[in-house]
Amino acid sequence: SHDRPFKYTTYTTSNMIDPMADLDPTGAPGGGDMMMDPMMGSGDADGKGSQEVFDMNAYRANMRKMDKIRSFMGIVSGCVAGICGLTGLAGLACFLILHITVSLSLLTFKMKLDLSSYSRESMLAFLTADLQKCAMSFMLFWTLFFGLVYLF
Repeated sequence: SHDRPFKYTTYTTSNMIDPMADLDPTGAPGGGDMMMDPMMGSGDADGKGSQEVFDMNAYRANMRKMDKIRSFMGIVSGCVAGICGLTGLAGLACFLILHITVSLSLLTFKMKLDLSSYSRESMLAFLTADLQKCAMSFMLFWTLFFGLVYLF
């Protein structure tokens, strides 16, 4: 199993069929778990067009890894906010700061600041992805640890 994220790959289309990318000679996706970027290249000097092809299995694996990291961040930040005794907007600020910090860390250390090679999301969509789901875990552990430390 690979620990590094998968990238999109650019292929040049021609009359030859690429069985690994599951492309037919016209460049249309033939099925499988490969997809084409709808923004096809206009062609290069030798008349061949280029298209970006990505593996949906790799994309799903990347999304699962990021989901696990962000979910764990929601739990840990809830524990931190509860133990530190944060209440109200201070706890919410703690969650937002840690969520964005973890997202930026993923972008910096795992993706080498090259979001477009790993995802078609905008920067804002990437930074705020899974925000609501992680907020639920954060709230659960925030109230749990606040109650354990300060109420019991």
